[in-house]
Amino acid sequence: MQSSLSQRQVLDIVSAIGYRILRFGGEANRAEDTVTRIGRAYGMNEVHVFAIATSILITVEKDGESMTQTRRISKVSTDLDKLDKINSLSRKICSTETDFDTIMNHIREIDQSPKYPSSLGIWAYALIGGSFSVFFGGGVCEFMVGFIVGALIRFVKKGAEFLQSPPFVTNAAGAAATVSLIKICTFFFPSLNISATTIGVLMILVPGVLLTNCIRDFVATDYTAGTAKIMETFLVAAAIALGVGVSVFWR
Repeated sequence: MQSSLSQRQVLDIVSAIGYRILRFGGEANRAEDTVTRIGRAYGMNEVHVFAIATSILITVEKDGESMTQTRRISKVSTDLDKLDKINSLSRKICSTETDFDTIMNHIREIDQSPKYPSSLGIWAYALIGGSFSVFFGGGVCEFMVGFIVGALIRFVKKGAEFLQSPPFVTNAAGAAATVSLIKICTFFFPSLNISATTIGVLMILVPGVLLTNCIRDFVATDYTAGTAKIMETFLVAAAIALGVGVSVFWR
């Protein structure tokens, strides 16, 4: 469609949207495809995008003039609700021409939309820990311990994030706290299946969304982004192993 937006405005819009797709946990292929579709919908002759987990580079060309913008993603915080809102906004502005100020206001509204309440996160961690403890062979006792420890791990992770600890340290601390708390629980539940409960609670720390995005990037033949994500996945696994190892062998 013929657009009234300037080339600079189109570049600012696609840069803001592509950045947020990556920041909220979307895969690189999704960011590249979305940026390309929006750019072409708003009259750009060529749109070139290169996205990985930590950076996005966009060049738009119109009437022989090229403009480029690079944005660094310093912190990825998975938020599927905001990611869904960004995707909905992208589809809307591709199908219906919208002015620059309206689009940027929508983006700011998405940024400022409230997160899920902390209490909901605590319940989610507790239910995940308890449910997986049963899944791996536990019973009522293991569910109760997994439920309690899972809730406590939420506080451990929030504390590490408040101290602005690196993700590696946060995951290692969460894993160490899991083993230590379950050890304490054995004094109250002598027959506790420690293996089932420990593995069940540790599932909270497993980067499921990251691993899924990694596979989707590989399937989409985006090997650079996929390799970066799989390395990050290995680091998370190493952090969990380190935390468990330290807690198990520390006397």
